[in-house]
Amino acid sequence: MLIEVYIDVVCPWAHAGKRRLEAALAELGDPEAIVVWRPYLLDPTAPAVSVPLADQPEAEAAQLQSVPGFSLDLTKHRVAQLANAEGLPTPDPRYRTSTWAAHRLIQAAGDAGPDVQSAVVEAIMAAHFAGEDVNRIDLLGGIADRYGLPSPVPVAGTEHALAYLEAGFDPADPSERTTREAYWTGRAADIASSPTFVVDGAALVGAQPVETILAHLRAEREPARPWPAEVRRLRLAEALLDRRDPLGCLYVLAPLRPEHDDDPNLEILAARALLASASLRPAREKLERLVAQYPGDAYLHGLLGRALKRLGDPEADAHLAIAGALDAAEE
Repeated sequence: MLIEVYIDVVCPWAHAGKRRLEAALAELGDPEAIVVWRPYLLDPTAPAVSVPLADQPEAEAAQLQSVPGFSLDLTKHRVAQLANAEGLPTPDPRYRTSTWAAHRLIQAAGDAGPDVQSAVVEAIMAAHFAGEDVNRIDLLGGIADRYGLPSPVPVAGTEHALAYLEAGFDPADPSERTTREAYWTGRAADIASSPTFVVDGAALVGAQPVETILAHLRAEREPARPWPAEVRRLRLAEALLDRRDPLGCLYVLAPLRPEHDDDPNLEILAARALLASASLRPAREKLERLVAQYPGDAYLHGLLGRALKRLGDPEADAHLAIAGALDAAEE
């Protein structure tokens, strides 16, 4: 059994949820149960150089996933009660901080096995809730050295690691690719809270009681359909584009190229993503090649017409007219 847990390391509900999952697994007693920790970002725009939460109460509310109608103080009280009930100290976070480097470390730890990954998750969470800045190079570097993991990538001139989508990552960096794809897989699956426990595609949201987590693990489900790796990647890219994430779509498609460049499904999806990301000239070039290959495709003429329209090209109207005529002919 594979249990994927989407968390952000600054989420106190996730820390308590980790304890409850461990208790549920102990009661389950299934030696084949494997827990894999996946990234979720409560605050994707958090800065690389951390700032005190005392100066940004709205950021603290985001970390707590404060429910509308509850005051921040009441939410913090509920979180403290939950943590203490699970044998954890009262959370005392002090920084609004990017957790991207922490997630990169956690995903790299996955290659060393579930026990190492769980230990890295625990170390980072414990540090954050004890008031430490978990995007500092010294803290993350110490954890990386302890477990033989890749060192965090620093922001030049600072003691902090790069944040989500911040310029400076090597495009071929395996930790970056693994972490982005894990994060975007969650987005494509509509993961919207930390923690979320996923088993065979079924999600359980929140730091639920042990009995509820146990029932989720024991539930009988149809096993997920085993897609070929290329098809699974294409479906993930499609889902990201459907959720208005064209850059994620293009990033996920990249490993399929150039081997599958002759696949029209891939090329059309890439053209749509380029158009949606306002990469108009690359979109135009790709769509012109596709229209030349499939001149009777109304959809492609329509996409090309839209790209040309946004570029101010007078040929746009001709392609839009062709698209309309081909659609009418099919009715």
